[in-house]
Amino acid sequence: MVASFGCSPYMVEDIVQEMYIRMYKYVETPEKILYEGEQINTFYIYVTLRNMYIDYAKVKKKIPIVYMDNFEFDRMDNDPVQGELLLQDLTQNIWAEIDTWYWYDQKMLRIYLESNMSMRDISRETTISLRSIFNTIKNGKERIRDKFKADYDSYKEESEG
Repeated sequence: MVASFGCSPYMVEDIVQEMYIRMYKYVETPEKILYEGEQINTFYIYVTLRNMYIDYAKVKKKIPIVYMDNFEFDRMDNDPVQGELLLQDLTQNIWAEIDTWYWYDQKMLRIYLESNMSMRDISRETTISLRSIFNTIKNGKERIRDKFKADYDSYKEESEG
């Protein structure tokens, strides 16, 4: 089902496993996901998987530096393990850089990237102006782009072969 949404092959299993965890955590009684107490409600499972994929796609769209969708696993000269290691190093370096920022900039970017909250939601919850949040996040993204452009380019080169 998840593959039919257009999900990358290497993420399908992860999303399905997360769905099992979510079902275990949030469904109090199995009867809630069964038709007449016998057969699994596939529509319920479908909607859950679809929502989880949409959440994943939103996060991926918010953090284009960290989550890449252009891996080519079928190339003979490409080493996906090396690409994963480069991506992991790049991600760790980005988070380490964010940790050195002024507390407000750091907090705003972390809230935005780690939660599914939009800038408007953050503004509503914190009573900080939308303009301030927007400028802080925009400037943070620019700082990341400027500082890690060379690392990102070398990652892209390595992952493309």
